[in-house]
Amino acid sequence: MKRITFIIMLYLSIATVDAQDYAVSKIPENLKKGANAIVRTWDSQFTIENEEMSVYQVKKAITILKEEGKSWGQFIEFYDKLDKIKSIKITLFDGEGKSIKKVKSSEIEDVNITSSGSLYDSNRLKGYIAPDIDLPYTIEIEFEKIEKSSLHYPVWSLRSASGLAVEKGTLEVHTPPAYGLRYREEHYDGEAVINTNDSGTTYQWEVSNLPAIEQEYLGSSVFDMSPHVLLAPSTFSMEGFSGSMDSWKDFGMWINKLNNGRDQLPVELETQLKQMVASVSDDKEKIRLIYEYLQSNTRYVSIQLGIGGYQPFEATDVAKTGYGDCKALTYFTYSMLKSVGIKSNYTLVRAGEDEDDIITDFPSSQFNHVILSVPMEKDTVWLECTSQNAPFNFLGGFTSDRHVLMITEEGGKLIKTPSYSMKQNSQTRVGEVTFDSEGNAQASVQTIYKGRRYDDYYTVMKAGKDDQRKHLLNSIDIPAFDLGDFTFEDEKSENPTLKQTINLGLRKYASASGERLFFVPNLLSRLEFVPPKKEDRQSPIVLKYAYVNTDSIKFRIPERFRLEFQPEPILHKSEFGEYSVNYVFDEETNELTYIRTIQMKKGTYSAILYNDYRDFRREISRADRSKLVLIGST
Repeated sequence: MKRITFIIMLYLSIATVDAQDYAVSKIPENLKKGANAIVRTWDSQFTIENEEMSVYQVKKAITILKEEGKSWGQFIEFYDKLDKIKSIKITLFDGEGKSIKKVKSSEIEDVNITSSGSLYDSNRLKGYIAPDIDLPYTIEIEFEKIEKSSLHYPVWSLRSASGLAVEKGTLEVHTPPAYGLRYREEHYDGEAVINTNDSGTTYQWEVSNLPAIEQEYLGSSVFDMSPHVLLAPSTFSMEGFSGSMDSWKDFGMWINKLNNGRDQLPVELETQLKQMVASVSDDKEKIRLIYEYLQSNTRYVSIQLGIGGYQPFEATDVAKTGYGDCKALTYFTYSMLKSVGIKSNYTLVRAGEDEDDIITDFPSSQFNHVILSVPMEKDTVWLECTSQNAPFNFLGGFTSDRHVLMITEEGGKLIKTPSYSMKQNSQTRVGEVTFDSEGNAQASVQTIYKGRRYDDYYTVMKAGKDDQRKHLLNSIDIPAFDLGDFTFEDEKSENPTLKQTINLGLRKYASASGERLFFVPNLLSRLEFVPPKKEDRQSPIVLKYAYVNTDSIKFRIPERFRLEFQPEPILHKSEFGEYSVNYVFDEETNELTYIRTIQMKKGTYSAILYNDYRDFRREISRADRSKLVLIGST
């Protein structure tokens, strides 16, 4: 009875507010500065019924001030077979706070969002987008969501994007008696208010008067710079599979429970694999052969259906059908390696191009992908099992340089994926440019990409010829050119290399003025962008990875022309990296070689150094645009 009374009181506590409270005139002036939208109120209640079921209730009102803030004038809530959304109420108010529309249930869409790459999933959303009405206006949203899985708890963050201010908001969490809620506060001024009685424990957080902030160039996200609270269960359950998140080891044991007994392969395949590696003595070569078998005989499809979003298909099923998601294909590879006597580890990762690392001291479900790690005597082999084209033992920006959870027989263990060095992340360009006396030129350029630079161009390399041509036409920053023959060559290895060769016709690349020709020797590598000014930088400068780019371009100068003056070398050094330009002139052949090198370091740098970074980039931009002068003889 006490539980029922508590939930009723929670609902009543977020009952209707006087509509006049939403008048724009009542917004504090300091919150309007730089804001596209303002959270007037955002109250969330999260009730944990038991280790499997929870109820999430929200009432929020957001005032849309500008066109740029219209994305906040909508309701979007995702759910699947383990969730149920009900009690949706949406009301629109004008700038004076008067109710102008109560949204009908029939106007709220219920949409299946199965992706084109999914074979099975139950992902849906309920959504509503406010009509085109006069600004400013306020949208008030109330809803309740019942969740039948406790693997993921909500993240409480009200100022989660640029241009959004917050007037006030609260989070209240109620847990059953003796339940150990785990939480982590970030940038929160204060501590949770905790009260315990016979019905359980209540935790309360609140924020108010948060002005809008902007996403800064190369800076921390607005989310990371704002107050937020992360929640995680101590014990949890999903479709009968119970586990603990008190430690990474415990969470790994739950993954083991899901995977246990699913590694059997058809006898014929086991026999085939053993024959495949029978004459090979080196384990790394065995792993390579089996990885290539995987790539040749399977394809990726997404499986997101309840526990199927976390539990892999049985290896036998993958062998028969030839498809699976990241979990299934990784576990299939694990099973194949096991059949030839090689131990490997199913490994959870938060994937994404330069995705932020997980919070290592807060065990919780922070992962969205699975890869395979194969510990060797001296190093570890890493396998991306969802790609039919990825090089063996190479992880690009999607999964490199971050903590991952390796699943062992003893449970989960945090380790790091490889981080590629400046030398490994290289772009090396060599070219020849032949001028005529009118300033037209023909150029032939070869560029070799390695490491993360290879990763950057991988999708271009795999595209069709027409798409490659479009990419080159859009990316070459030369005023007037004709693209001739071009090729992309892929050398797959543990240190993969992409070689790009292009031929260009350059119309009036050197501009004429009397007897002089003016041209920019930096042909294809101009770094012209200068970071924006920011007087009161708030977040650190984050340079995600190190790299080195080198250009060596030889210019064949027409016979009757010479350099008007010998250019001086350029050198700019900073704690972020180093930039240099050198010129080598051969009088006998009348050839000038332009040599440019830029080395950028990886790191996180204090916000007070932002102007230094901007100055360094401005010096590079100026040098990359600098011109040389050829003068003709009569």
